[in-house]
Parts: sequence; C-alpha cells; structure tokens
Amino acid sequence: MSQNISIPFQLLPGEEVLLMRRPHPLAMLDLMLFWLSLALLGGLYIIYYPQLSALLKGKVQIDFLVKHTYDVFWFVSIMLPLVIMAIFRISFGHVLTLLALIAGNILLQWKVEPHLGLSKGAHAHLENYMLIAAGLFGMVAVEIFRHGHRYYLTSKRIVARFGILKVMERSTLYSKIDDLILQKGVLGGMLNFGTVIPITSSGLGMGQDMAMGGAAVGGGKGGIGAGLFAAGGKAKNVPRALSIYVLFKIKNPEEARNLILQEMQARELPRHA
Repeated sequence: MSQNISIPFQLLPGEEVLLMRRPHPLAMLDLMLFWLSLALLGGLYIIYYPQLSALLKGKVQIDFLVKHTYDVFWFVSIMLPLVIMAIFRISFGHVLTLLALIAGNILLQWKVEPHLGLSKGAHAHLENYMLIAAGLFGMVAVEIFRHGHRYYLTSKRIVARFGILKVMERSTLYSKIDDLILQKGVLGGMLNFGTVIPITSSGLGMGQDMAMGGAAVGGGKGGIGAGLFAAGGKAKNVPRALSIYVLFKIKNPEEARNLILQEMQARELPRHA
C-alpha cells in the first residue's frame, strides 16, 4: 500500500505502510452539534426577538429583571450547552468560550453600539451575529481539527500524526503494546466506526475516572466559627486517551484492530513444549 498513498514521514529500513485512517466524518459530531447550536441560537434570537422580549417582560415582576430580562435569558441559554460540554468532555476550553461570549456581549452593548450610534430602543442584534459567527467558525475549526488526524499502521509500528501547519507525530512499536481495546458507541455501531486503543506498559491509552466524597461539621458563637472537613477520593484507571494517542473513531475499526493483533502476535516469543 506504500505506493498508493502519500507517506509524510520517513519509513524505517524494510518498513511499509499497511493501512491509513482518519477519524470518521461523524467522529466529532458532539462538537459539531455544540457549535451549530450556538449559531442556531443566534438566528432564532434575531427572528423571534420581538415575541420573546414581550413574553419575558410579561412574566417577570422584578424591576431589575424587567429591564434586563432578555440579557439574562441570553446568558442562561448559551450557558447550558457550554456547561454540558465542559462536564462531559472534561474540557476547560468550553468555560473559556462561555466567558469570551459573555465578554463579547458586554463589549458590544457598552462600547460598540454607542460608538456606532445605534439607538437603545432598536435592538441591533450584534451579540446574536456574534453567536452565528462563532458557531460557523467553530464548525469549520472542528472539521480542520478532525482532518488534521492521520493514523498509519506499518509493518513495524503505529504512527499517529496530528496537525496541518505544525505537526506532532507519535510512534508506537507493536512490541510495546500490552493490550488492545476496541470501543464503539451506538452511532459507531450503526455506521461502523470506533476507537482502537493500544495500551502500553508506560500507561499510554489509559486515563482516570475520579469519585470523591466529603463531609463537614461546623459551629460558631459570637461571630467566631470553627469547622472540620474530611474528604476521600478514589481513582480508577480506564481506557481513554487523547485523539493523538489512539486511533480515534476510525471507519472499520475491526480491520485496524485485527491488523495490529497480527503484528503483535508475530512478535510473540515462541512457546516451548
């Protein structure tokens, strides 16, 4: 297969490429839907702003919220998908995205709109155009991120490359792999894509799930307080790693897994009777 595909790295003596894979087009569907939801929120706010504004003001009785009811609703509506993604993907980047969008909204309302001479009575929807732009940019960035992954199975090793302009490359010799795990989700089972995780003795391919619990007792008198806090935690190693360290949601993962197993078996020491 070495003659049929472009090989962006130098092969070792006697080495040939057996298989090349990228993540499946739907491998990062959750990220795509996240950015799409932000773009859709911006579009919906632009289209339905008069009806939404009238509805919210009719339901709210607190003076401060009457004046800023739309802003509060806007912040909450973008916060929910960002918080969900931050929890399930365990990424602080989504929290930074939330803070950036909130800061952008404040900047647009307090600096840009007055500078452009926009009337306070007429809603300019700059913050919603910002949501649409951020959503479209995010979707393009996710596709570039996905396309930047390349996995090569050669006759000697697994080569994972990531990046477009700045490239990171990692090689794992078959002789260093102790275990091999195949993971498929519901969508992956229907469309035949999944993640192949090679696990080495150095811990490559493993992550940790944390479970923690705590208890506290406190008391105070006359403005003086005292307390006692105790906590315990337990970590469990699970097969999980960054997309550069695994064959992340590739099509037909069984083919890649079987090929790796064959190469691992070929390096097993012969058993003596």
